Amino acid sequence: MVKHMGAKAPFITILGLIIISLLTTNAYAENWEEQYDPNTEITIKGKISEIIVREHGPVILGITKDNKIYHVLTAPYWYFDLERINFNAGDEVVVYGAKFFSRRGERFLIARTIHNISTGKIHTFRDESLTPCWRGKGKHKKFNLQ
Repeated sequence: MVKHMGAKAPFITILGLIIISLLTTNAYAENWEEQYDPNTEITIKGKISEIIVREHGPVILGITKDNKIYHVLTAPYWYFDLERINFNAGDEVVVYGAKFFSRRGERFLIARTIHNISTGKIHTFRDESLTPCWRGKGKHKKFNLQ
């Protein structure tokens, strides 16, 4: 026997899907922060070909080197705003970080430092103990791309 729930059923289902989506996105964002492995550290030098900004998770830089794009996980967008970090497409950079594979098998580089040769600035994303520099600084920051 199926019990009829009336008009509330679709709302509950949609609300449930939204909550699950938010929890999954936040879990993914937190998961990559913990995956920094110093045993896989490498350095790449290339040009920024794309900058991907999403509401949750890190800003991702597409770095082109030898006609190959490396996706570099950096920090949450609000941390860029807080620290006045600015990258532009075409900037030449040197990225020092650790290789990371997502659950879907995508290869990323988690940035420890990025030296923007074009501006002369060096941006640090992880401290000496490999802890993200933004940890504890923005628990209640709101996303704002303006």
